Amino acid sequence: MPSPAEMTDTVLRYTEAHTAGDVDAIAALFAEDAVLADPVDAPELHGRDAVREFFAGTHATLDSMELRATGPVRAVGSWAAVPLQARSHMGGAVYEVDIIDVFTFGDDGLITDMRAYWTAADIRVVEA
Repeated sequence: MPSPAEMTDTVLRYTEAHTAGDVDAIAALFAEDAVLADPVDAPELHGRDAVREFFAGTHATLDSMELRATGPVRAVGSWAAVPLQARSHMGGAVYEVDIIDVFTFGDDGLITDMRAYWTAADIRVVEA
């Protein structure tokens, strides 16, 4: 099982890969049979390829995005939770959304499950 420090490092690499727009780096953090629900009430996606496709689609709609932790990563057992903020630039506008992501890790340190807690109602326009 990964240590809390290893899980924290993976979560921070996840945010860095999003900010860099590196979909392959994001997908590489997930197990082959990972499950993703983003947002949490969306239909689950299954498998690393589905994770890559989902995030490729997300990043294709944006000019850029910064994803940053707004608080500490809380890692215990095989889980980690972190408050995040996504700041997205799209078509001259800037949007922000506060998110809480919950990750489950496998013994190999890869993400086996990720749930993103946010809704469309949480998105705010900060520059139009």
